[in-house]
Amino acid sequence: MIFLLISCAEKKECSYIEDYYQLVYEAEKAYYLEDYQKVFDKMSAATSSCELINQTMIYEMEKYAESAAIIGKKKKALELIKELILNGYEIDQIEDNEAFSSILKSQEWNKIKYDYSDLRKEYLNNINLELREQISEMQNADQYYRQRLKDKNINRDSIWEKINRTDSINDIKLKNIIEEFGYPDYRLIGGYNIDQRNVDPGILLFHFDDYDYYTKTLKNLIDKGKAPPQSLGNFVDSYQRRVPEQKKFIYGIYDNVSPDEIIDYAKLDKRRKSIGLAPMKLKKSVDSLRRIYYNL
Repeated sequence: MIFLLISCAEKKECSYIEDYYQLVYEAEKAYYLEDYQKVFDKMSAATSSCELINQTMIYEMEKYAESAAIIGKKKKALELIKELILNGYEIDQIEDNEAFSSILKSQEWNKIKYDYSDLRKEYLNNINLELREQISEMQNADQYYRQRLKDKNINRDSIWEKINRTDSINDIKLKNIIEEFGYPDYRLIGGYNIDQRNVDPGILLFHFDDYDYYTKTLKNLIDKGKAPPQSLGNFVDSYQRRVPEQKKFIYGIYDNVSPDEIIDYAKLDKRRKSIGLAPMKLKKSVDSLRRIYYNL
């Protein structure tokens, strides 16, 4: 007897750099242009092999949910609304969102609403509030002496010694956190609605100097969807700015930098995409649309 071995095609292993981020940037642009079908299609493609995340400033999970509701994909919209709650959204945020108005009349929504307390508890149980407070303290320490540089009649050399000492301590702390917990983003330490504070380690990366550690570690985490692409771009270009022999930038994260200040400008977009950042033209387009949309 001959047996035919038929194997089911396995889901492709996700590389967020290759399979996710660029589609999300295109979806975000489509959202601001009110092309909700395109948002849905791009996000569906992005999540065909990668788990959906909800990056700060982009909030693709919310945009995906809204677009699904608007184009009549009720089942998917309800699934995504539940995910939003499990990612920290409060019930008022859902009920006040006009995009969900038709969904909120359904029995399925009533079931989610009934389960809200348990869903909220599940979210809070997964948030490390102690670590959130530690990151907040590190942020405050990072800025304290830098703000003192604005004072008149100060000993700037003394202040810079304290800044450098604080940066060294924060560097050690963040490395330990990353090694033990992973990159401390909203999934680990919660978002703004936890305590109405913007707690994020991103600002710390502007002031660290361990190039080998952060470039390798962050690139790996970014490709797994565990750290935001801008974390690496911010670290590298801020490092370039501080080191005298490295006068030009690599990823173009600063808006006030001219093309001649960027290394091999013709290959800028290739480098940006290689770490999950949007190509510059798309970035500028999305930034402009976002400012208009949110009246910034």
